[in-house]
Amino acid sequence: MDEINLLKYMENAMNNSYDLLTNNKSIEELIIENGISELVFAHNVETEPTKMDIENMLLYFQESEDFEKCIELSKMI
Repeated sequence: MDEINLLKYMENAMNNSYDLLTNNKSIEELIIENGISELVFAHNVETEPTKMDIENMLLYFQESEDFEKCIELSKMI
Protein backbone atom coordinates (compact mmCIF):
# COMPACT_ATOMS: atom_id res chain seq x y z
CA MET A 1 0.00 0.00 0.00
CA ASP A 2 1.53 3.33 -0.98
CA GLU A 3 1.66 6.30 1.37
CA ILE A 4 -1.31 8.14 -0.16
CA ASN A 5 -3.57 5.10 0.12
CA LEU A 6 -2.37 4.50 3.67
CA LEU A 7 -3.26 8.09 4.63
CA LYS A 8 -6.72 7.74 3.05
CA TYR A 9 -7.20 4.42 4.87
CA MET A 10 -6.26 6.03 8.19
CA GLU A 11 -8.51 9.02 7.58
CA ASN A 12 -11.41 6.70 6.78
CA ALA A 13 -10.78 4.62 9.91
CA MET A 14 -10.59 7.67 12.17
CA ASN A 15 -13.74 9.24 10.73
CA ASN A 16 -15.67 5.96 10.91
CA SER A 17 -14.68 5.43 14.54
CA TYR A 18 -15.53 9.02 15.39
CA ASP A 19 -18.96 8.78 13.76
CA LEU A 20 -19.69 5.51 15.52
CA LEU A 21 -18.47 6.66 18.97
CA THR A 22 -20.38 9.95 18.82
CA ASN A 23 -23.53 8.24 17.55
CA ASN A 24 -23.48 10.30 14.37
CA LYS A 25 -23.83 7.11 12.33
CA SER A 26 -24.57 3.46 12.95
CA ILE A 27 -22.48 0.59 11.63
CA GLU A 28 -25.27 -0.10 9.15
CA GLU A 29 -25.07 3.46 7.80
CA LEU A 30 -21.29 3.20 7.50
CA ILE A 31 -21.61 -0.10 5.61
CA ILE A 32 -24.01 1.53 3.15
CA GLU A 33 -21.66 4.49 2.65
CA ASN A 34 -18.37 2.56 2.45
CA GLY A 35 -19.27 -0.99 1.52
CA ILE A 36 -18.39 -3.85 3.82
CA SER A 37 -15.01 -4.52 2.21
CA GLU A 38 -13.92 -0.88 2.70
CA LEU A 39 -15.20 -0.51 6.27
CA VAL A 40 -12.34 0.18 8.68
CA PHE A 41 -12.19 1.54 12.20
CA ALA A 42 -9.52 3.00 14.47
CA HIS A 43 -10.78 0.92 17.39
CA ASN A 44 -12.17 -2.55 18.02
CA VAL A 45 -15.91 -2.20 17.38
CA GLU A 46 -16.67 -5.40 19.31
CA THR A 47 -15.62 -3.79 22.60
CA GLU A 48 -15.71 -0.36 24.15
CA PRO A 49 -12.89 1.89 22.93
CA THR A 50 -9.93 2.15 25.24
CA LYS A 51 -8.64 5.43 26.57
CA MET A 52 -5.64 4.96 24.27
CA ASP A 53 -7.94 4.53 21.25
CA ILE A 54 -9.64 7.83 22.00
CA GLU A 55 -6.33 9.58 22.73
CA ASN A 56 -4.92 8.38 19.38
CA MET A 57 -8.01 9.67 17.59
CA LEU A 58 -7.71 12.96 19.45
CA LEU A 59 -4.08 13.35 18.34
CA TYR A 60 -5.02 12.54 14.76
CA PHE A 61 -7.78 15.18 14.68
CA GLN A 62 -5.53 17.74 16.42
CA GLU A 63 -2.96 17.29 13.64
CA SER A 64 -5.78 17.62 11.09
CA GLU A 65 -6.95 20.77 12.89
CA ASP A 66 -10.46 19.34 13.19
CA PHE A 67 -11.05 20.91 16.58
CA GLU A 68 -14.80 20.24 16.77
CA LYS A 69 -14.02 16.52 16.79
CA CYS A 70 -11.27 17.12 19.35
CA ILE A 71 -13.77 18.71 21.72
CA GLU A 72 -16.14 15.75 21.49
CA LEU A 73 -13.34 13.21 21.94
CA SER A 74 -11.93 15.12 24.93
CA LYS A 75 -15.29 14.76 26.65
CA MET A 76 -15.00 10.96 26.32
CA ILE A 77 -11.65 10.70 28.11
